[in-house]
Amino acid sequence: MAQVLPFLATPILTRLFTEEDFATYTSFFAVASIFAVGVSGKYHLAIVLPEKEVDAKKIFWLSIYLTVAYALLLVLLLPLFQSYFSNHVKTVLYYVPLHVLFFGIWSAYISLSIRHKTFKINAFAKVLQSIGYIGTAVCLGLTKIFLYGLVLAKLAGTMFSFIFLAQKANLNHELISPKRLGKVARTYIDYPKYGIWPAFLNTISLQALVLVLNRFYNTEDLGHYGLTFMVLSAPLGLIGTSYKDVFYQRIAVLVNSKNYIDTMSFFKKSALALLIMGIPICLVLYFFGPTLFSFIFGNQWGRSGEFASILSLSFLVKLVVSPLSSIFNATNTLKIASKWQALYFLSTFTTLGICSYVLELDIEDLLLVYVIHECILYGLYLLLQYRTLKSFKGK
Repeated sequence: MAQVLPFLATPILTRLFTEEDFATYTSFFAVASIFAVGVSGKYHLAIVLPEKEVDAKKIFWLSIYLTVAYALLLVLLLPLFQSYFSNHVKTVLYYVPLHVLFFGIWSAYISLSIRHKTFKINAFAKVLQSIGYIGTAVCLGLTKIFLYGLVLAKLAGTMFSFIFLAQKANLNHELISPKRLGKVARTYIDYPKYGIWPAFLNTISLQALVLVLNRFYNTEDLGHYGLTFMVLSAPLGLIGTSYKDVFYQRIAVLVNSKNYIDTMSFFKKSALALLIMGIPICLVLYFFGPTLFSFIFGNQWGRSGEFASILSLSFLVKLVVSPLSSIFNATNTLKIASKWQALYFLSTFTTLGICSYVLELDIEDLLLVYVIHECILYGLYLLLQYRTLKSFKGK
């Protein structure tokens, strides 16, 4: 529901907001996502791991403190580099630290909920996030009270969600002194040490198309791609992100119990299940993308459907492989993931840079090359996941 609701609301939003509005939102979300990588020093991912509940709470508060400090740092530093950002981002740059703050707090509460296996609360929190986003966007789109309605709606949805999670967490919000957090910070130091930079490079790579379109293509192309990205993100979130939460908890338990036969079996069954769920969506997008987009979102958005048709295969590959990447966290083999992330970053920007700047390909050809690149790199990523589990079994 959390992913379907924004999708169902998108036909309304495409009639309330212009291509330029979607271009601005897409640019903001790309930049905000890149900076959001550093929230909590990635310590929030370790909340599910400690055997003792008191250690989990310490990691939770460590995550909150680091997120607040990081957001404040961005408030001070981002204006100094304003000239380096594109025009679409400059107009909404001051909202980026706020997004980082809300997202960091939300992530810590989500990880705490995963630890406690309160998946219903997680699910409702994500539904509330979507409802907050939709309601705010529609109100701002109709009234035109504020500029950048889609950006403000994104912030509002995240805020509503983490407030709900905070009420359900039963922490009594008794602050733990930062002086008492040193031990857990050292114990799980690999998360910031090996987690931030690979994730940073990965996020930049995932947003590479937006950055390239921002630089070398027109606003209309960026706006149309923005809608395509929003629509493809719905099933990726519905199936991929939701499955990843459960997969991480289950695979961590299996690895900790050294139940390697069931661990490998669960990995294979998960990959097959994700593939079976993704194939019908991929086929529909490939054969009927332009027609569906024109009918659902309005005739002016048919070009977004053409982009979706081209990107359908890369969507399927990401849907299968990305949720399984929790294997590297569960087996504490983040170095392997970091090497792939570095390779992915270099190959993505090299490929897109040559195609857009040197060869000056039109956007359709650029997207086609991008799909080929994604299939090769994510295929390698899946192989690394399998070999990691296989080698871990032999230890």
